[in-house]
Parts: sequence; structure tokens; C-alpha cells
Amino acid sequence: MINKALILIFYFLGLCISVSAQTYAIDRNAKIISGSGSYLSQGGDLFVSPGGNNAKIINLAANINYFTSRNFFIGGGVEFSKGSTKDYKSNSIGFGPQIGYVLGNAQSIAYPFLDIGIRRYKTSLDYDNASGSDIFFGFGMIIPVKSHIGLVLEGGYHTLNLKDDYNDNSISGNIFSLSAGFAGLLFHNVTPPRFSPSQ
Repeated sequence: MINKALILIFYFLGLCISVSAQTYAIDRNAKIISGSGSYLSQGGDLFVSPGGNNAKIINLAANINYFTSRNFFIGGGVEFSKGSTKDYKSNSIGFGPQIGYVLGNAQSIAYPFLDIGIRRYKTSLDYDNASGSDIFFGFGMIIPVKSHIGLVLEGGYHTLNLKDDYNDNSISGNIFSLSAGFAGLLFHNVTPPRFSPSQ
């Protein structure tokens, strides 16, 4: 009888320890690595051609985010873009940090999120080079399709300010973006022990 009681005690202790150590996609110490692509129409002085045409941009982005606490992450990202109007073509690269908050818990079937960040940009045009910064606000959703793979949908508003590398001229533009991609959901899922007390 005493042996059975001890077995039951250790069983429930092990169960409680396992549950407390259990993590999920947006729990503390989890990581999300994502890649996405988008097609953009950009306006403002920076992107509108003399003929009044917005620039058409293809953008690729990669991000890694680390959850310092449940639902809250910090991270960084890099972006590559190629744009064109009827008058010029451009290539850009940007990198920098972001922070964000994800809604949800272990039972959630989707994770809505908000983020804010900044990118340091370098842009080369047919006729010039420029550098500057992009401050962005994003919102979206991560939809797990398997335990460690998710679909990412995101919208964002960007304010990009660049300065000509050869003079003091500064120009700005606004970006409305919609992107889609995939994410690796890196977390360690500890399952409770599976055994029964001796009869």
C-alpha cells in the first residue's frame, strides 16, 4: 500500500513538473524564424516617377524573433527589394531590430500579432545612391499548419526616409505592404510521462 502511494505521489509530481515545463509556439524562450514575400505599390516623393506613376516593388524578407517572456518577442530582420517605374530601377537592402506582441496561448489555433521596428536602408538607383531608415508598424497572423510550421500573413505601414549619398537632399516615401510566407516555430514541447501505477 505504501509503495503504491509513493508511486502515485511521484507520478503526479512528474506530471506537474512536465506541465510546468511545457512550452508552445509563443511561450517564453520559443523562437520563430520566418521568410515572406510581397508585391508593393509605393507612393510619396521617393517613389513616384515624374510621370506620376507609383513604384512597383518586389520584396523578400527574413526575420528571427525570440520570446523573452510569454507572448512578447524581440528580434531582427533583413529585407531585399527590387523596384521599378517607367523612369528608373532600384535595388535596396535593409536590416534592423523589431519588437512585438502575439495574442494567444497553448490552445490557440492562430496567433494574431502586432510589431514595430526600424530598418537601416541602402538603396541604389540607375542614376544615384541613397541611405536612410524605415520605421514600420505591422499586424498579422501566424497560422500553424503543423506543430512546428506556420503560415504567416502580415500587413504593414512604413515611413521611409532616405538621403542622397552625394548631397544633402532628403526624400521620403510611404509604403503599404501585404506579405505572405512561412515560419519555423521553434519550441520544445515536453509531454507528460506515460505510465500507470503498479496494480
